[in-house]
Amino acid sequence: MKHRHTADAWWVDLPARSELMSVITHTIVDLDLPFALPIPDGDFKVKLRGLDAGILVKRIQHKQAGGWTLEGEGTVEIALDKRGRFAHTRARLKLPGKIDLHERGRQPRLINTPPRSRLKEIVLEVVNRFIDVVRFVTEEYQLGHISYPDILSYEVNFWDGSNMIPAGVVILDSGTGGFKLSTGPLPKFPEDKMQALTSLLEEGSDLDLSKTLVLDAKEAYLEEDFRKATTDSVTALEIRLSEFIRQRGQQLGVSADQIERFIVDVGLTGNLEVVLKLLLVGLEQPDPKLVATCKGAITERNHILHRGKRLIAPTETEERIEAIQSFLIYLDRLMDAINSESASPSTEKLPTT
Repeated sequence: MKHRHTADAWWVDLPARSELMSVITHTIVDLDLPFALPIPDGDFKVKLRGLDAGILVKRIQHKQAGGWTLEGEGTVEIALDKRGRFAHTRARLKLPGKIDLHERGRQPRLINTPPRSRLKEIVLEVVNRFIDVVRFVTEEYQLGHISYPDILSYEVNFWDGSNMIPAGVVILDSGTGGFKLSTGPLPKFPEDKMQALTSLLEEGSDLDLSKTLVLDAKEAYLEEDFRKATTDSVTALEIRLSEFIRQRGQQLGVSADQIERFIVDVGLTGNLEVVLKLLLVGLEQPDPKLVATCKGAITERNHILHRGKRLIAPTETEERIEAIQSFLIYLDRLMDAINSESASPSTEKLPTT
């Protein structure tokens, strides 16, 4: 038996026994979902983009939860429960071929973590497809996708058509940078953040909507919901762009009607270059690559909303969120500069084209 670990996970390689003499036909993965699926126990076939997989599900009733103890036989559940407080589903996936337990997959950009397990990424795709179909048929709308951190531990075996061959057990595979252990007190909370926290709470101030939406986008990304991550981040961009266009337009003496046309044009077409060219005369110019990525994000958001696009690439989603966050910082600098000049009369006017 061999123990290994990376910065983000521990696993145990189990003795392979007859693996060298066997022809492996399938990889078997056992795991626990964080909630219970509202369907009977059973074995189901799942076809996903050419992959023919199988999933065996079984409901696991919890005997104790929330101060309650279940005596004897029977079940208990909370309506619309998303957190598996009284029950959860145990799943066994049957994937074609032999998949290397240690093969690395995508390396997230928004999280400081090593590349993730390729096997676990495949498992998540199959399980989330299964959840999507269960949700669609049962209309249990509270069911959502499981994300990489939701499955910390799982067991892997190989199947040769007649025998189960142990491959390994993965433990604490969070995909978010591992875990922290400390024997001392918690790190001191930064003083500037404490001041901001206290001020916002005591004054009842509104939270900046663009920043809030970027945080929502990052949360959606962590939950593997790349569509929501895209729409939230682009909405954050459009809100800040609208604020800048109105502020700069007023400084340049642009009519209110034309300002609103600029805002609509950016949202519908992603035509950032033309609008920015008109409004950025005399100001710091943006990085062209940043503008191109933000424009692409707007286009992708429009495809999601108006064409029903569902499959969004995770790496491109990360790049868009990063670019939008950088562009918001850039726009904030511009608006700070405009505010600092507002005390003195300006002779700037909108350039003609």
